[in-house]
Formats: sequence, structure tokens, C-alpha cells
Amino acid sequence: MFDPRKLTETFISRLPFEGKAYAVRDTHTTGLMVAVNKASKSYKVQRDLWRGQRGRRRLVKTVRHTLGTTDELTLDEARTRAQEVIAQIKRGVDPNAPGAGAGAEVWTVGRLWDEYEADMRHRGLADRTIASFRYHLDKYIADWRAVPLTELRRSMCRDRHRKITERHGPYPANHVMRSLRVAWNFALRVVDDPDVLPGNPVAAVTFHRERRREAVIMPEDLPVWWARVQALGNPLRREMHALGILSGLRPGTLVSLERDWIDLEAKAIKIPRMKSGRKFHLPLSAAMAEHVQRALELGDVLFPRAPWLFPTRSNDGRRVIATQVWREKTLPSETGHILRHTYRTLAHAAGITETDGRLLLDQKVPGISGVYIQERALFDHLLEQQEKMSRYTLSLCTAMANKT
Repeated sequence: MFDPRKLTETFISRLPFEGKAYAVRDTHTTGLMVAVNKASKSYKVQRDLWRGQRGRRRLVKTVRHTLGTTDELTLDEARTRAQEVIAQIKRGVDPNAPGAGAGAEVWTVGRLWDEYEADMRHRGLADRTIASFRYHLDKYIADWRAVPLTELRRSMCRDRHRKITERHGPYPANHVMRSLRVAWNFALRVVDDPDVLPGNPVAAVTFHRERRREAVIMPEDLPVWWARVQALGNPLRREMHALGILSGLRPGTLVSLERDWIDLEAKAIKIPRMKSGRKFHLPLSAAMAEHVQRALELGDVLFPRAPWLFPTRSNDGRRVIATQVWREKTLPSETGHILRHTYRTLAHAAGITETDGRLLLDQKVPGISGVYIQERALFDHLLEQQEKMSRYTLSLCTAMANKT
């Protein structure tokens, strides 16, 4: 009767009762429809249910699942529930089956990933951490999405760890298996009947030994490093790396800084959410503020109205985006996370206490002290320590220039 269209509350309320059943599909949420019967209207989801591993998947059935009547649910609520049911069907679970989704025996690897990702969001973990976790599934074990947890064998984990090692290296192989291990342990805690699940299959994996890949830039090498940074052709990236070594920020946070977070009058960058999930007010020394100010001025000229402190253009050149690459091609091993390690090392040499060094880097303070310390109450003190850090770091970076 009606072609598929983007449903609205007004359109749904005006749908006539024709004496025979009909449905109108929503183009906004594929699979959602409003079904009109003789005397009622209800939201339903219809999707094909497939099972099996990639290349061997088979169509089991077409599922139609009722979400509720239009009197019980708003359109927004229906769309939210529809997306949840569609995700369930994509995992190979029939939402109409008795007890569907309740028992561990119906969990697949895809469902395991979805449930643990939801738990990470509930705990307030950073988006980058969650995205990294999801990346491990999408890139390395996507063919396991529909595999029931009860069918995932230890030998499969050992074999996949070996294959990832051969194709991508030991570090990705270890990271993927660690992600699977922690997600599996989560499932054992939350499913109704954990005895249905076998023991964690990752227990059979022999992890590669990992050497620390991120060292530090030695103090005697800082003058050359500083000169090479100042010689970079991109002025915004010069400011970015300078702020990186003076702040010790995680590179992912550094490149995503937004202009609205900067409060030069308060001498702070007020970051709403760090990797820890906490807010963090980064104290800005005078030198740091100068680099921030120059970056703002460059951004006004090069990328007007861009919301980020360090914007760039997408690969196709059509969009302005936050910088995605924090390593410099000409200094690949001397940019990125190594600047954070260098900051932490220099803090000891500059006489910064262990507690202050952790607070300046937004790291957790161990022990009972960490429970009572409130970083914001110590902001003025930390600002003094940041000034001390910047003076010491710049004295090393500019030592060669001062001698000439």
C-alpha cells in the first residue's frame, strides 16, 4: 500500500486501518517496519537469519520479531530496540527462540565482542580503547563472528595466534589473543550458566616475549631532535611535536585536542575525557601556551573554522579532519609515544616527585594516596611543576643553539 519511507510519528499516527493487514518499511533503520492490523499498529523487525562460518554460511530462516505496539513504544525507542534485535540476528541468534540470548550456549564470538564492548562503554573507557578492541575482531578473527563459544577450541586459538604471527607479526598476535582472553573472562562472570562454557581457550596460547619497543630520547640527543623538528616543512606539525614533548600527552589525545578545550587565561587545556575515562586539566606552562597560541593562529590561516588544534586534510583532500598520524616520516622512532616516555624520564632528572609526575601525565597514583588526591585542588602546584618541567626540557633542547 505504501512504499518504504523514513517513518515519522505523524505519518504512523495517520496510517489508516483498512480491514486487512499491511506494513510500511522504514528506510532509516533497515529491517524495521510498522505493521497495521485491523485495530492496532505495532513495530516489527524482519531480517534473514544466517549461520555458519564465512564461505559456508547458510540461510536458516527469515525472522519477523514484534517489538511492541505504537502505543507502547515511541519511534525512537522502536529504532533503538530494532538495532539491538538486528545485531542479535546478525550474530546467528533467533530472537523468537525460547530463552534466546539468555544462556551462554547461544553466545557467539560476535556476541561476546558486542557484550564486552557494551561493558567497556558502561565503565567509561575511552573511545580509542574500545575502537582498538573492535579492530582486533574486525581485522584478525572476523571469520569467527558466528562461531558459538561452545565450539571455540584451544587448538583454534593456538593456530590463529600462529597465523597472525606469520602474517602480521608477534605483537598483533599477542594483542588479539589478550583481547579474546579478557572478553571470555567477562563472559564467565556475567552469563547465567558459566558451566556451559569451556575454560578460557586462550590458556593454550604461548605468548611471544615482548621487548619494550618505546625507549626514550636521551638528553644529549635532544638538541639534534629539536633542530630536526624545527626544520619540518609543516608548521602545525612542528608545534604539535613541541607540545608533545612539553606535555607528555598520549599521542592519540594530542592530535585530537579541540580548540574549545583551550583556556589560555586559566593556563589549561580542559580535556573532557582521557583514556582513563576521567576529565583532565592539563597545566600549560608559558612555553606550552606559546606553542598552543601559534598553533591556533596557524589553524586560523590554514584551516579556518576547524574545531581541532591540529587539523589536517583527509587523504582525498575533500575534508578537514583531526590529524590521524602522530609519527613523523623523517623521525619515525623519535615521535609519537616515545615523547611521553621521554617526558616521564626527564621529570625524574628535573626533580619532579613521583606523585607530581604521575598527576601531570594523568596517571593513577598508587596506594591510598591515590584515593584522596584531587588533581584540580592541586592545579596551581602542578602548574608550577609544569613550568619547571618546560624550563628543564627546553634548556636541553636548545643547548646546542645556546652554545653557538
